[in-house]
Amino acid sequence: MALKHQDQTRRPETRRTADRASRFIARVDAHLPTLADDGERRAFLDRQLDGWEHRYACFIATEGASEFTASRADPPQAADFLLTITSLAARRIALGRDAKADDHG
Repeated sequence: MALKHQDQTRRPETRRTADRASRFIARVDAHLPTLADDGERRAFLDRQLDGWEHRYACFIATEGASEFTASRADPPQAADFLLTITSLAARRIALGRDAKADDHG
């Protein structure tokens, strides 16, 4: 209950950002166990990180114009990217280094 109460006290735009990133990360978390082993999980997370970092760079360079906006009232924000990237990175770090030479970590 305390977590729900904390969420309710945040500003609405902060809640939407957290919800957007949380929904995506929940899908990632559901997908990770379906992969055969930690090597595949690391590769998947590496690809996700590369893609999100690229999208974030484009988002910043175009001042947000590079991203599709489903609702003008709730456009993507930099925080969406940062929460997603840090969540993906945390999962990638938790898997540790690959037995082979790993360039991410």
